[in-house]
Amino acid sequence: MLLIKRLAICLYSLLMANTVLADAVFDDMDVRVSLSTPAKRLVVLGPNLVESLYAIDAGDYILAASEYSDYPDAAKAIPRVASHNIINYEMIVNLAPDLVMVWQSGFGVDAIAKLRSLGLTVYASEPHTLDDIEELLRDMGRLTGLNKEAEAASARYRKTLNQLQATYSHKETVSVFYQVWQEPMQTLNGDHVMNAAIELCGGKNVFSALPEIAPRVSIESVIAANPEVIFSSGSNNQDASELAHWQRWPMMTAVQNKQVNFLQTDSLVRHAPRILEGAQQLCELLESSRELSGKSRELSGKHRELSGKSRELSDKNRGMQKHRVAARGY
Repeated sequence: MLLIKRLAICLYSLLMANTVLADAVFDDMDVRVSLSTPAKRLVVLGPNLVESLYAIDAGDYILAASEYSDYPDAAKAIPRVASHNIINYEMIVNLAPDLVMVWQSGFGVDAIAKLRSLGLTVYASEPHTLDDIEELLRDMGRLTGLNKEAEAASARYRKTLNQLQATYSHKETVSVFYQVWQEPMQTLNGDHVMNAAIELCGGKNVFSALPEIAPRVSIESVIAANPEVIFSSGSNNQDASELAHWQRWPMMTAVQNKQVNFLQTDSLVRHAPRILEGAQQLCELLESSRELSGKSRELSGKHRELSGKSRELSDKNRGMQKHRVAARGY
């Protein structure tokens, strides 16, 4: 009996030694996500999450994804199970995924609760800062067993982020308005990762204090805020014409200085490592605005200096004229 027990213990130890357990993590809703083994079958609701999984070499684990999951190119071939406001719950259940990863604000807490009620293991993601994206990569590595790949991806991300911080974060502040839509006029507040990108570049989001993550604003409120830079962003196929209407208000600083710009990238609004590519473009845009403002101030200073010298010369001329009049006895 003792021999059998010892053999059983040895066999169990051997089995455990060859079993890779996934690390437990807490998602962005503070829910503990635990798996008995690393997830190899994933359903992913959110283009940003698809991008991030490819960044840690987990793209082949994705069974299905949501609409607009278009980066990298390989992601375009993944079957779709959801759009922005419609989720095919039956199809997801039938796929029997080990894990469902969901963009929280993109699909909502009700959808996440529904997925969990169906017995699915769900990881909810909602990065608010650029540091959060680094942690997302690590969480993905823990959940999929690709810790080494995730650490390498997070290290690359951190190196680029540190370089941008060192170059731009100490620069003179530039006030910024980011336009999501024209009609209705919509922007992003301080809780969105876009705000973190703006601040990384030394910018100040003029609507960062609004309570909603994607608030609607009036044209009058943007005019009152009078940002130094107005910009929007999107894919290379998106038309920048939605910014043209700002030319109707030439008194605005951004319009006067020709600082109404469209950045041809969708990476700025995706909570994924590629956001830093868009951030680089944004930083360069704000830097050009600073240079323009500096030249404007320099020209203004020279104008004031010339005006002062002109007044001084006029005063001298008037004084000389009075002296000549007095000398002639008039």
